[in-house]
Order: sequence, then C-alpha cells, then structure tokens
Amino acid sequence: MTMVSSWIFVWSFLFVPSLLLGSSAQITTNRITLGSSIIAGTNSSWKSPSGDFAFGFYRLRSGLFLVGIWFDKIPQRTLVWSANRDDPANNGSVINLKLNGQLLLKHSNGTEHSIYNGTSTSSALMQDNGNFVLLDSSSRIIWKSFDFPTDTILLGQVLVMGQKLFSNANGTEDYSTGRYMLEVQMDGNIVMSAYKFADPGYWFTLTAGNNSVSLNFNQSTALMYVMNGTKVIYSMPSKVPAPVEDYYHRVTINDRGNLQQFVYRKENGREWVVVWEPDFIAVQPCTVYNICGVYGFCTSPDNKTVNCDCLPGYSAWDPNFPSKGCYPNAVVDFCAPNSLPSDFTIEVIYNADFPNGAFADMSRIEPADFDQCKREITDDCFAMAGVLVESVCYKKRMPLLNARRSYPSTNNIVAFLKVPKVKEKDGDESLSKAVQLAGLILCSIMALLFATIAIYHHPLARSYIHKKQVPSPKPVDINLKAFSFQELREATNGFRNKLGKGAFGTVYSGVLNLDGKEVEIAVKQLEKIIERGEKEFLTEVQVIGLTHHKNLVRLLGFCNEQNHRLLVYELMKNGTLSNFLFGEEAKPSWEKRAEIVLGIARGLLYLHEECETQIIHCDIKPQNVLLDKNYTAKIADFGLAKLLMKDQTRTSTNVRGTKGYMAPEWLKNTPVTTKVDVYSFGVMLLEIIFCIRHLELHQVDEETESDGMILTDWVVSSVRDDKLEAIANNDPEVLGDFKRFERMVMVGLWCICPNPTHRPLMKKVMEMLDGTLEVGIPPLID
Repeated sequence: MTMVSSWIFVWSFLFVPSLLLGSSAQITTNRITLGSSIIAGTNSSWKSPSGDFAFGFYRLRSGLFLVGIWFDKIPQRTLVWSANRDDPANNGSVINLKLNGQLLLKHSNGTEHSIYNGTSTSSALMQDNGNFVLLDSSSRIIWKSFDFPTDTILLGQVLVMGQKLFSNANGTEDYSTGRYMLEVQMDGNIVMSAYKFADPGYWFTLTAGNNSVSLNFNQSTALMYVMNGTKVIYSMPSKVPAPVEDYYHRVTINDRGNLQQFVYRKENGREWVVVWEPDFIAVQPCTVYNICGVYGFCTSPDNKTVNCDCLPGYSAWDPNFPSKGCYPNAVVDFCAPNSLPSDFTIEVIYNADFPNGAFADMSRIEPADFDQCKREITDDCFAMAGVLVESVCYKKRMPLLNARRSYPSTNNIVAFLKVPKVKEKDGDESLSKAVQLAGLILCSIMALLFATIAIYHHPLARSYIHKKQVPSPKPVDINLKAFSFQELREATNGFRNKLGKGAFGTVYSGVLNLDGKEVEIAVKQLEKIIERGEKEFLTEVQVIGLTHHKNLVRLLGFCNEQNHRLLVYELMKNGTLSNFLFGEEAKPSWEKRAEIVLGIARGLLYLHEECETQIIHCDIKPQNVLLDKNYTAKIADFGLAKLLMKDQTRTSTNVRGTKGYMAPEWLKNTPVTTKVDVYSFGVMLLEIIFCIRHLELHQVDEETESDGMILTDWVVSSVRDDKLEAIANNDPEVLGDFKRFERMVMVGLWCICPNPTHRPLMKKVMEMLDGTLEVGIPPLID
C-alpha cells in the first residue's frame, strides 16, 4: 500500500460516523421506560438489542454487587464499566430509573447513590456498542456511560482531554480503584502513571502542545489513535484478526499498570487474547512504577510474569499480596547524634536499579567508581540508597518505590542499599543464660499451665479470655528527617521569626542546610496534641509524610523530642490564599483565581481518594491554603486533625473547623466524612471567584443590594434572581469567560448543600469544574 493510499484509508474512517452514539439506528428497540428497576440478586438485567452487552447488578466473588456493564454472551461475562466500584451494593439493593428521570442506586440499607441526577430523561437504552445512555423525549442522548469510564474503553469509544481510566485494585477479585491511571491530559499528552505517588508517568504519547487531543478506539479498524481534531498524531497498530466484526474488543488498564488491547472470538472463543500493549512494558514489565509497592523489589525472569519480593532488611506487609509493599525490620535514624557506620551495612545488588526520579534523587556524583559510590552512601546520613550507572553515582532518599531487576539484566548498573543491623546478643552469653535458666523455665511452664486452666474456667475471666487477639503492630516506617529541637531552634533564630498562629500551633520561618543546600523552611510548633505514645505520633506523621502532590505543602521532617512536637515544611513564598485574595493589593486576575480553584480541588481529591490513606482535612479555608513562588495553590495542615487533644470535639469551632466554613453536620455530632471538606471547599470556591470574604459582603458594589447577607446566601439569591451576568459585568475578565464562571458558581452551590448526601464527592467536583460532567441545578436553587 502506498503512502497516499494509506492516508486515504486513515481519512476515510475519520469521516465515517464511527461513534454511533446518537444515531437513530441504535435507538430503536429495547428501550427502558421510566419507573423500571432491577433488584440485586434476581439475575435480571437490561440487555442491548443484540444481547452482546447487559446493564445491571454484576455479582462479585465476595457476593456483593456492582452497578455495571459487561459482555453478556461469553462465559467470562467480562465487566467493562461500573458506577459504584468503590462502594459495592448488598443483596436486595435496587437500580431505579425514577419517574422524575433520575437514575439511582438505592442500597439495601436505604442510602442512595445518584448515577444521573437530571430530570429530563424520557427513557434509557443499553446500546450494542456497550454504551448505556439516557434519552430525552426527542431521543437525544443526555447522559452516557462512555463519558464516565472506569478501567476500560470499548470499540468506538473516545477519551477526550481531562478523562481518565483507573485500574482495578486486584485483577478480577477487587474491582475498586487501583493504583494506576491513564489520563488524556489537558496539555495534550496521554500518560500512564502510579498516580497515588504523584508519579509524572512511566508511559506517554509525547503529544503535548496539541489543543484538541483525544484517544480513539476506532470502530472500523479496531486500532487506537491519538487525534488532534481530525488529524492522527500517534497510532498504536495492533495485530487485530480479521474480520473485525467477528470479535469482541476492549482496551483495559490492568492492576499491574499495563494498557492492553484484547480480542475475543464471538464464535467458539475461549479467552481474551492480547493484540497490543506498550512495547517497553511488554519487554520489561518491571518498568511500571510502584508495581511491587514501597520498598518492594520487582523481578521478571521471563519478561512476562512479575515477581514481587522485599528489599534486604524489609518484610512484606501482606505475604499473600507481596505487591502491597514492605516495611523495615528495624527503624534507625542514620542522622541521629549517636549513629555510627557500624549500625548498618551496605547491601550491593548487581544489575538492579532504583529509578525513583526527581523526588528521590538527592544528588549525583560524577565521575565515580564502585568504591567511591559506596563510600558516598555510607558517609551521607540522608542517603538511603544509591545507584551507580556507568560512571555516575545517584544518591537516593526514602521512600524507595521502584526497585527492580529485569532480564536481560540491566548491565553496568549497581545498586547500594543501606540496611540497619538487627542487634543480637553474644552467642556464648545467650547459651550460658539458657543453661542457667532451663530448670526455672520448666517449672514456670508447669505452674503457668495449671494457673491458666484455673483462670480459663473462672466465669469472671471467660469474657476477657475469648476476646479477639489484636496483632502486634509492625514497626513504624518514617520516610522523613528527624530533627533535634536544638536544630530547629537555631534554624528559626530561637523561634523569633514568627509567621503566624493557627488552630494547630504557631509557625516560624527559618533556614536549614539540607543535602548541602540552604533551604527555607516553615516550622509548625504543635500545641494541644493528644497525649499518646511515640509510635502513635510517628504513625500519624508517617501518613502525612507519604503524601506527595503538587497541590499539597510538602512535609520535610519532624521533631519528637521529649514534649516537643514540631513539623518542618517547605516555605511558601507568597503566603496564604487569604492575604492574596483579601489583602491590600489589587484583586488577582480571574484566570489566576480559576487556576487556584482547580489546584485546591485536585489537592482535596488526592487526600480523599488517591493517597494511600484517606485524609479528611476538617478545616479547609483560605488561611490553610498557601501559595508558592509561582502562585501554585497548596493545601496546608492536612493530616493534623488526628493529633488534637481528646477534649477538643467535632463541634469545636476554633479547631475542628472554622465558623462559616463548617458543614452543618458538625453541630449534630454525626460521623465525620469527606463531605465536611466538600462543604468548606464550596464556601471557599465562592470566596475565590467573587473575591469576597464569606462574612464581608459590604465590599460588594451597592447595586447588588447585598449588605447584611453572608456570601453563600447572597450567591443563592443572585442565581435565583438571574443576576449573575449583571455581577460579572463589573469584571471584564469574568464576563469574557462567563460560562466557566457560571459553572463554578453552580459547583460551589452543590458543595454547600445542607444535606451531605446531596453534596458531590471531590471526584465529581473535579469533573464538573473541568466541564466533563454536566452541572445540574443545585437543590438550593429549587
């Protein structure tokens, strides 16, 4: 085939309506009428006209159910989409297409999960391409499952900028959100990453700079193309058997972080067959980031299977699932004053690599040889490991995420790992003591045996004896620098450089020498901390230390010395968002304010749904959002709520929440959920886009007639009276971007719904802000 004919072939399918999402040809039969429902456990479903796909309750191995779509004609009944992957339903739950047009999942306990909250639905249809759609009275599609993908795209489906796929947690056993993400980024690049560690990506299309990028799974050729408008800018040719229509097709990001294209023969097919995957992952699967968890070690002897083990000196968190990562057998502060080189050994691992990227790379020494690199790791107390690549030595800090060895081996690479020694008693001394105590121990065992029998049968003791045994906690792994109180006193000029005081304590600025560089820091001296043991405190600090996101203030270290509890953060050059918005300077530009809103939303989404341990902030407000030198918004004080004194309850407005930002449920003594942060975010979003404090509406122009009202009430009133455009007239930038302004206002009103069940999760908040999810009318406006 010539070059010209090849392009004619490509252009021909581009202009063929490959995505027949709204075609009348597909919207003819099998319509689901309003009032229809499906009950979990009854094996009923809504099928596509051909019967290839079904929509309904998909039964998991656990006996729970997902509201999902699956291939229905093959024995595997492969799941391709779900609406509640992180909240499975019990037997007896109901999918209901209500008479008012809403599509709801009602759990057996009475709680509801909204799949579509609009009111213009007339009917629904499971299409033959695997797309479940809701239709209005004119048979136009108003909602479709293709707009909300989970881990799979189907033939004819398109991922547009801002859309993402998230892997499953564990193959076909656990369909909840896993650790890997494929995203069509707003800059035009398509990236796969271990997103929970703010990974910049291990696979990408290098298509950044294009303004209309999409990932198309072409219906005519079953090939994937990255498009810029109607132009192919990146293709993924696969070995698709012909004819295409004789096979089922899907593309899935799996629990090992690999994107794979599968086919399944419709007639007499037995299994899904891989016809495409990224070349370098197929050749070396250990190149997927964090595939074996923190401190795990990935090997692949056949370049197909992945074996996860632990680095020397570490043990698996869960021996049944080694990919969950490892913890250290002994925890040592190599920079402590009494630390000696004899406290650890340097393990040499040949043909291995720790490619952790910029976060873990401390410095590089070149030229360097084997002995020099090993000496650098030994002498630098901050260095956890190192890698010698030819003549360059890279020093690494904790945590180690991507330790790996692939075959053929990574030639000319040697890894060095600092492993604490586990101190043992002298063998002769132990033997002597064992001989001396043997008789005593034997007698003690007999006495203990009789005593145990007697106590066991005593009625007052039985209720305590039969309580479930709690396993002893594993060692705490702190991936942060432990500073002495004196170090921080000197760094902050005797705690004289005060930046401010908040609910959790006082903050001071200072300068520290870290990794040979002068670094400006902010030191928070914690007050009113729970009186708990050292391990408990360090566990809470560890949760904070394992968070890595561009919209979170980074924790550099801590101090836990006697009664001194301090946290050391990177210094934010441009101070608080509060001062930026409401200071004496000119009002920030609309574009900058909108960018800040998105940054805060991304940070909260990470805390709620993407980091390893869910974190509820409990005090979101402009004073707790800081701006770096580039005015990037970063959330501060996250993870500190669990360190409060026990007598400071959920209703304490001066600590757990701030007046005006507190969700109504705080005052009802109900359990805290992420929805309290969503409410606070909604109030702050309105403050940012209107540039008005929530209690200072006297700053608004008199024409708005807003005196005496708080911000949220005034915004609700303005929307009801259709005055938003009149308000926007006062700001030319806002008026020129009115649709986005209006969308943000409506998102803010959704977030401040008094009933927490009506508030969206941060994932939906982000989708609404990005414009990938329709923003309906908030209940406050009805």
